[in-house]
Amino acid sequence: MNRVRIVTIALGIGAASGGPALDLSPTTQILMENGSPYYVPATATVVSGAPVRWNNPTPTHHTVTHNDCVKDAHLCLFNSGTVAPGSHFTVSGLPAGRYPYHCSIHPIMRGQLVVTDDLSTPSQL
Repeated sequence: MNRVRIVTIALGIGAASGGPALDLSPTTQILMENGSPYYVPATATVVSGAPVRWNNPTPTHHTVTHNDCVKDAHLCLFNSGTVAPGSHFTVSGLPAGRYPYHCSIHPIMRGQLVVTDDLSTPSQL
């Protein structure tokens, strides 16, 4: 099984003109798939505040729904709504913790996001 980790660098516009500083935080990208393990990587570890982007290259609609959204709307930290084929969903600014999530359209699709304050923790593939 092939596992892919793509890291991109986002540059903020306006830094050259005295605007806000460049945003050099890497974006962790997670792929949605129609087969197991469904989210690749199935468990991703990121630094608190770093953006995470779920890409949907499949021909099927999916969601990225934090498991706590089902239990209590007040604890819901992210819910993508429907992510169309060829689209993506991005979240950032999560505090340290473990965030299991699933696809509300296809409940067999499950993943976990681990957010840490430890800058030396690498992403797990």
